[in-house]
Amino acid sequence: MSFALDLSARMAGHAAFSDILRRLESLGAARSIAAVIEPASKPPSDEDLHKLLYCAGVFVQTNDLAYRRMAQSIALNSLIVAGGDDGAYQRGRRILTDLGNFPALDRVRREGPETESSFLDALRRTLSRELNTVRVGDQWIPLTDFQKDTWDELPDARAIAISAPTSAGKSFLVIEHLCRQAERAASFCAVYVAPTRALLSEVSAKIQRRLGTAPDVRITTVPTPDPTNPDRQIFVLTQERLQVLLAASAVTFDLVVVDEAQNLSDGSRGMILQDSVEQAVSRSGTTRLVLLAPGARGFESVGAMIGAPDLTVSRSELPSVLQNRIQLRKAEVGNALELDLLTPEGPWRLGTYRSERGFDVPESRLAAAALELGSTGGSLVYATGPTDAEKVARQLAHDLKDGGDSALSTISDFVKKHIHPDYTLAAMIRKGVAFHYGKMPTLLRETLEGAFREGHVKFLVCTTTLFEGINLPARNVFIDTPTRGTKKPLAPAALWNFAGRAGRMSADIVGNVFLVDYEDWPDKPLDDFVGYQVQSAFLRTASEVPERLLGALGGAMPTESPHDEDAGRVRAAAGLLISKAAGNEVRGYVDRTLGSLDEGMRNRLTEASLAAHERIGLPATLLATNWTVDPFGLRRLYDNMLEKVAEEKTLRLMPISPLEKGASDRYGRIFTRIHREVNRGDSGFAGLVSGVALRWMRGVPYPVMLAKAVERQKRYDNKKREENRIERERNPGSRVRDPGEVVVDDVVRREFDLIEDQVRFRFVQLGKAYIDILNIVLRETGQDGLIADVYDFPLALELGIPTKSGWSFMELGLSRIAAAALQPEFPNSNLTPDAARRWLAGIEDISTLRLGPVIVDELRRLKLVRPAV
Repeated sequence: MSFALDLSARMAGHAAFSDILRRLESLGAARSIAAVIEPASKPPSDEDLHKLLYCAGVFVQTNDLAYRRMAQSIALNSLIVAGGDDGAYQRGRRILTDLGNFPALDRVRREGPETESSFLDALRRTLSRELNTVRVGDQWIPLTDFQKDTWDELPDARAIAISAPTSAGKSFLVIEHLCRQAERAASFCAVYVAPTRALLSEVSAKIQRRLGTAPDVRITTVPTPDPTNPDRQIFVLTQERLQVLLAASAVTFDLVVVDEAQNLSDGSRGMILQDSVEQAVSRSGTTRLVLLAPGARGFESVGAMIGAPDLTVSRSELPSVLQNRIQLRKAEVGNALELDLLTPEGPWRLGTYRSERGFDVPESRLAAAALELGSTGGSLVYATGPTDAEKVARQLAHDLKDGGDSALSTISDFVKKHIHPDYTLAAMIRKGVAFHYGKMPTLLRETLEGAFREGHVKFLVCTTTLFEGINLPARNVFIDTPTRGTKKPLAPAALWNFAGRAGRMSADIVGNVFLVDYEDWPDKPLDDFVGYQVQSAFLRTASEVPERLLGALGGAMPTESPHDEDAGRVRAAAGLLISKAAGNEVRGYVDRTLGSLDEGMRNRLTEASLAAHERIGLPATLLATNWTVDPFGLRRLYDNMLEKVAEEKTLRLMPISPLEKGASDRYGRIFTRIHREVNRGDSGFAGLVSGVALRWMRGVPYPVMLAKAVERQKRYDNKKREENRIERERNPGSRVRDPGEVVVDDVVRREFDLIEDQVRFRFVQLGKAYIDILNIVLRETGQDGLIADVYDFPLALELGIPTKSGWSFMELGLSRIAAAALQPEFPNSNLTPDAARRWLAGIEDISTLRLGPVIVDELRRLKLVRPAV
C-alpha cells in the first residue's frame, strides 16, 4: 500500500470525516436546487471545510476510484458553497487540476485575474491544461484525463472498447477522430453504427458540421452504394441499415464505430448488430473497430465473437460533474417535501421544502415536484411510455403560462402545420413544456431537443428513447418509477444511464436526480451503481432457451407476440443458424460463439441447422442477408411466386413506383402475399398496413396521413356504435359501451406506432426479402430483363419518400418532412446527391420556396443553403 493510500484510509476512517463530508455534500446539493431548502443539519465550519480540502488533496494522489470520487465531490461542493473564501477556491481548483477535470475547472473560474494563487499552482494548472488540450475544427478544447488518455490510444488501436459514464465525451472524441481520418486520408471509408434513427440524425449532423460542406466527402444515413464511388465516405447507419448495405455491396471499411455497444445483448437486434459488425470487420484485415458504451463490462468476452480477439478496453467510472441523487417524499404534515441525499452509507437527511402547492395526490406528485424544484437549468421528466408522457406534460402545462417566446411560437405553428392542428403538443410547447418519444417524426423530435438545449423548453417529458445515445443532458432529472410500459421493470443499468443525463460537462458542474417516492419503490436500483454487462444476445438465447431454439429449427417457429418476449430472439437465432448452415460454416460458428455450451447441445444445434437448411433449400446468398425473416416462410413465399409465374402472372408480383397508377392495388396484393406466406397472417391487417405504407412511400405529409387516421377511427367508432345499438335492441339487458369521442393524441400516437413498427421496420425487412426472392425467381424462369424494373420499395418504406431526388435530399441529412417539401420544387425526380446539393446552394433567396421557418432552419443548420443575411 502506498503512503497516499494508507493516509487516505486513515483520514476517511476518522470518526468525524463522514459527518463533515455529508454536511458539505448536503449543503452543496441544497444550493444547486432552484428552491429554498430548510437544512436538516448545520453547514460545515470554515475550519472543517479546509480539513476536507486537505483530505481531498491526499485522496487525489491515489488511483483508488472511491477516494478520487470523494476528492472531486469535496472540490466541486466546496466551490459551490465557499463564496468569497479564496483559500477554498484555490484549493478546490488545485484538486480539479490534479484530477485532470479541465471542463469543470473552466466552469468554476472566476471572472477577472487570478488572485492569491502561487506561481507554482498557476504554472502547473497551465501546463496540465495545455497537455490535455486538442484542436477540434477551429477551437482548442481541454479534455479530461480519461478523454486525453483515450484520445492518445485511438490512432494506434486495432480494436478498442471505450466505457465511461453518460456525457463523459466518448462520442465527441470518436467523431473527432473519425473526421480527422477523413480529412487526412486520400481514400477513407467508415461506418458509425447507432441503435436508433434519432441518434443517426444527431451523429450525422455533428459530422456534417465538423467537416463542413466539403463536396468530396460523402456523409450519408442511406444504406446504398454511391455509383460514382467517391474516395471518402462516412456512413451513419442503424445495424439494420448496415446489414442492408453489406448485402448490397462489397464495401470495405477503414473504421467501424459502434455506439451504445451494450446493445449486443439486445435480443434479435443484438444478433443483427453482432453479425453485421463481424461481417464489416472480416472484409479487410486493416479495418479498425471502436465500441462505445456507458459504464459497461464484459467487452473482452464478446471481442472474439465479432472478429476482434485483440480488443482492448479504455474505462472510466468517474463522472466529470457532481450528480446528486435526492429522494423525495411528501411530508407527513403540511404542504412540504422531505429530501434525502443518497450516499454510499445510505440516505442522509438533506432538508425540507415548503410550498403553497399540495403534494397529496400520488398520480400528480412527479409533475408537482418538477414544477417546484426543477424550474431552472432544464428538467428531464421520465415517463413510462408515450401515453404517460402526454399525461405528465399536460399536468406540467396546467400550471404554466405562455411566456411569449417567439421560438416556441414558431415550433407551435410547425406542429399545427406539419403534424395536426389539434395535437396537444402545439399548445403546451408555448408554455415551455414538451413531451418526447421515439416514434415521433425526426424533425419534430430534433426541434424539441434543440429547443430544450437552448433553454426555450424548460420541461421535457421523455420515455426510454433518451436513455441511450442522444446527447441531451440537463440540470435536473425527475424519476418516480423503475418501470416502463405496463409496469415492466427497467434494467438498473438503463436507469443509471438516464440518471447520468443530470449535469452537463463543459456547461455545468452539478446535476440533480430527483427520485420521487423512492422509499416506496419495490427495489432500490439507484442505491449502488449498476453498469451494463455486455453479452452476446445469440449466446444468451442459445443458453437460456435451447429447446425452443431447437424446436424453431425443426420448423415450429414461434409467432411473434407482445406476450412472448422470447419469440423474437428465438426466431432470429434460428434464422442466423440456418444462414450459417447454408454457407457451410455453421459448425465452426457454433463452436466459436457458443463455446460455453456443452458439446452435446452444440452438436444438436449444428445438426438441426443443417437439416433445416436442407429442408428449406433456398440459396445461401438469400438466407445470409435475410435471416431475421422466418426462413420457412421465405420458402413458402418462393413457392407462391413460382406458382404465379407458372400462371403467367409475373407482372402482378412486380413492385412499382408508389406514384404510378395502380400502385394501390399492386401493393395491397404484395403486402397481403408477404403477410400470408411469411407470417401466416390475415389479409385485413396487411390491407391496413399497405394503405398506410403507400401514403408513407408517396411522401404524403403527416397532417394528411393523420387526418385520414382520425377519419378512419371515427368511421370505426360509428360502426361500433351502430353495432352496439343493434345489440341493445336485441338484448335490452346488454351493457355494451359506446366508444367516446376521438382523442387526436391517441390516434396520432397509434399512427406513429404503425408507421415506425410495421411500415419502417417489419415490412422493410420483409420487403427486402421479397425483392431478393423475386429476383431469384425471375432469373430461374428466364426473365432476367425484368430485374432492372423492380422498384426498391423497402428503401422507400424506410425513408418515406418515392423518388431518387427525395432520397438524395435525405442523404444530405434532411428529414423526411423537409425532403418531401423540397421534392416538388425542382423539375427532376432523378437528382443525384451532388446535384441536389448544388441546386440548394444556388438558391439566392430560400424564402421564395415558402418552406416554413423550421425547415429553413434545418437547411441552414446543415449548411445546405446560404446563411441569413
